[in-house]
Amino acid sequence: MATEDTESTKTPPKAPNPLKLLSILAGGAFVLSLVNTVLLVLNPTAGKIEQFNESLKTDVADSIASVHKKIDGLRSAEVEWQAVLKKSSEKPDAIYKIVNSADGLLTLTEIQKPLSDAGEAPRQEPKK
Repeated sequence: MATEDTESTKTPPKAPNPLKLLSILAGGAFVLSLVNTVLLVLNPTAGKIEQFNESLKTDVADSIASVHKKIDGLRSAEVEWQAVLKKSSEKPDAIYKIVNSADGLLTLTEIQKPLSDAGEAPRQEPKK
């Protein structure tokens, strides 16, 4: 009978409460962040570091803006050269000159072939 009483009085072990573990971890993270904040406020160089970080952020933003401006310039140059190549492919035997226009864009102008004094047609080199 003694074994029957001990078996009936034994209760199954309780499962660990996940909420308790989560609250312990959250409390530890809160305490750690609070201590870190207090140390930053009390440290006299913290203000200098924050100021340096802000100036660094400004410098990085300026550099990124400069890179984007250069990328936009390259895209517009690509568009210009595509137009130049299209124009030159229409008349492949013509002589062209690249001219920088007043608005800063490169344009392709066709140069007329000079006729010789004897009225001969200009000589063409044989294709290889």
